[in-house]
Amino acid sequence: MNQLRNALWMKNRGHEVTIFCLANSPTANKANEWQLKTRFIAKHRRYYDFIHAWKLKRMLEKDRINHLIIRATGDMSLAASVSFLSKRKIKTHYFMEMEFGAPKKQFFRTLRYSFFTSWNCPLEHLKKQVLENSHVNTEKINVIPSGIDLNHVLKETKAESREKLGWNRDATYFGLVGRFDLLKGHELVIEAMKLTENKNFEVFFVGERTKDNKNDYDEFIRKKVHEFNLQDRIHFLPFQENPFRVFNALDFTLMTSDSETFGMVTLESMAQGTPVIGSNAGGTPELLNFGELGLLYQTKSAEDLAKKFDLATSGNVFFSSAELKIRASYFDSNKVCEMVEKLLLS
Repeated sequence: MNQLRNALWMKNRGHEVTIFCLANSPTANKANEWQLKTRFIAKHRRYYDFIHAWKLKRMLEKDRINHLIIRATGDMSLAASVSFLSKRKIKTHYFMEMEFGAPKKQFFRTLRYSFFTSWNCPLEHLKKQVLENSHVNTEKINVIPSGIDLNHVLKETKAESREKLGWNRDATYFGLVGRFDLLKGHELVIEAMKLTENKNFEVFFVGERTKDNKNDYDEFIRKKVHEFNLQDRIHFLPFQENPFRVFNALDFTLMTSDSETFGMVTLESMAQGTPVIGSNAGGTPELLNFGELGLLYQTKSAEDLAKKFDLATSGNVFFSSAELKIRASYFDSNKVCEMVEKLLLS
């Protein structure tokens, strides 16, 4: 979705944009819905698929495309091969979406990375990871954040949002917005709720299971809610195409993943002026300015999360809605596109 959103923004700024993807894939379907030009390619191997790299190079040359942007690590070898086969005439740009789990200084990785024209990190802590764990040329590394379309931010009051959602006007609400996945921390929230001193708050789980994923984690969570006798305090909402009304209606948004490389939910909540309680790992601390713009709890600790629930409901903590929005404005899609134009396309 980050790739598609950026493609749409660049198209709207007058650039010629083409999405290269598998036919009948979710990417292709969404690109078609957004009227983005698509070219279909075959599924390629993760490493050293020179035949498909050659075919992609020919397609790019035929369409006179001279910048290839990738985000998935599974496309890195293919993109490096395109750069090599085109004698670097086709510029390849990697946008980092995942953290480095371990050092990647092997010769074959260093050689592959050398064919990228640029390596772009959404946050400073990821740039630091790249510098410490790889031999990527420092001059190629940029910090270009993932962007957010601030036009979706609502102007209505919290009371108005709650009324439209049918929520209690005076209750205290927390919300975990995102797909049902083992790593998102739904179970941790349930465990923390049983440990809080203050029980006078409710939680919304907003989302659905990952597409094409047949696991029944969402059903497991529903059973867990009943097992802990929390069915009157935990509510389920389906996926929201525009979640900003939910963010606006919440008192705090929860980011309980073990580690989010770059939490778009965190950013969207801040843009709506709603503070976040997040895991002290990944990109969340940097987005929350290391605790100045939100509450950070010890990763995987239900006990510490419970303490943050109690702190958030105590009335002794306050985060300025205006300051949260100012922080989020740094990630405005127009600013991000300007950085891409200046650093990559100029």
